[in-house]
Amino acid sequence: MLVDRFLRDSVQRAPDRIALIEGTRTTSYADLDRMTNRFANLCIAQGVQRGDRVVVASENSHELVAAYFGTMRAGAVAVPLPSGHRNDRFGKAINDSQPALCIVDAATAADATCREVLSGVPAVFVKASGRAAEAAPFGRSLADALTTLSDEPPQRRLIDLDLAAIVYTSGSTGEPRGVMLTHRNIVANTRSIVEYLRLSGDDRAMCVLPFFYVYGLSVLHTHIAVGGSIIIDNRFAYPSVILNAIREQGATGFAGVPSTFALLMNRPDFDGTDLRSLRYITQAGGSMPAARIREWRERVPDVPFYVMYGATEATARLTYLDPSSLEAKLGSIGRPIPNVQIEVVKEDGSRAAPGETGELVARGSNVSCGYWNDPEETRARFSAQGYRTGDLGYVDDQGFLFLVGRRHDMIKVGAHRVSPKEIEDVVSQHPAVREVAVLGMPHDILGEAPVAFVVVRRDMETTSEMFRAFCSTRLPSHKVPAHFVFRGELPKIAGIGKIDKRALSSERVL
Repeated sequence: MLVDRFLRDSVQRAPDRIALIEGTRTTSYADLDRMTNRFANLCIAQGVQRGDRVVVASENSHELVAAYFGTMRAGAVAVPLPSGHRNDRFGKAINDSQPALCIVDAATAADATCREVLSGVPAVFVKASGRAAEAAPFGRSLADALTTLSDEPPQRRLIDLDLAAIVYTSGSTGEPRGVMLTHRNIVANTRSIVEYLRLSGDDRAMCVLPFFYVYGLSVLHTHIAVGGSIIIDNRFAYPSVILNAIREQGATGFAGVPSTFALLMNRPDFDGTDLRSLRYITQAGGSMPAARIREWRERVPDVPFYVMYGATEATARLTYLDPSSLEAKLGSIGRPIPNVQIEVVKEDGSRAAPGETGELVARGSNVSCGYWNDPEETRARFSAQGYRTGDLGYVDDQGFLFLVGRRHDMIKVGAHRVSPKEIEDVVSQHPAVREVAVLGMPHDILGEAPVAFVVVRRDMETTSEMFRAFCSTRLPSHKVPAHFVFRGELPKIAGIGKIDKRALSSERVL
């Protein structure tokens, strides 16, 4: 089955049902299908061939969704990217993917650096209107190009082993890589998520995650697959606006990364917000400390909360913790999703016993075939045994998985190997902490020492001495951070909201 079939089937079932909501603008499934056909025909008219890459760089919108599915309908490979404006990942991804066509927003087209990168692309179209379109000095108007094209579906044959998308990793701990996702990968993962979340055409997801991020894409895929509705809202810089929109739009689902929930809970109006329309909430995109999960559940007790774990290389999802097990297994990432197998593998390649730490290795139809233009890293991470996640963890005697940390993030404090996650979980228990990130920093004597970057809650006074005393009663001495750095905010990966540890690592604080 091809990804495009999700849209086709939903059109046949309920053509007038609302697919997308963006402010006061709504798009039915029938209208989205016609828009998708026009984008597919645009690709074909521009000479895009089967397997060519098509970049779409814009914030979430109706046009982005239609371009994404239209690229696949034309037999090409969709490459969703963040806007190139002030984004250092844009140029690297363009040079790596070598697209035959690009669709960009006005800010990207107006940026001199982006224009230089895009100058070698055969066709560039700018998504803008009014003054923004007039101000864009580069590319052709997307709206003008689409008006002359047919909304009848093109005829291009594909198989499910063909590439559907290349999704670039966030690059939070290293250079972004283009993960190759086939139609089979996306379809398999979509079906599994639909199954455990029990999604239907009645669901209406509030989507604040960008579609260039695989977590955001999974929200798009799953709701298009069941004929549900997606509320597109790009205003998460104003959390109170999102909280009001959830209520006003009657959202049944909400997805976020750990910082999403930290920001929402920090709003003074959070506890008074009516969230009764929500049927479920999902969290992925990094480990959320148990203390924050417990706080969320205390403040939003009536909405099931799904903890999830995955990777771009797994087309989004690998495990989930059912809300019914949340209290008993707090801190766990749950069990593998349907059609996924995960083993904990020790250094010598043998399978770890329950409680024994090793690397999580995943197998399933959702697992990528590798990295675009990077055969060496593909060989290192993908094999017949499965995808080596780089995450260290263990499984308990009931089959629940727990993460310990990232293999490459472990801090070598003298003769000890220390997990930043363990320290973060302890620091997060302090009632003054809103967010924390722990990194290993160079140390003259120990080689490395843990450093905690902390964001405290509003109107709460803290000192390094207070935190050091708090940690000293809960951690052995070599795990107590050597330094506490207080920040108003922690750097985030643009658009995604995950803490950017790579940016923090450039600071020298010892």
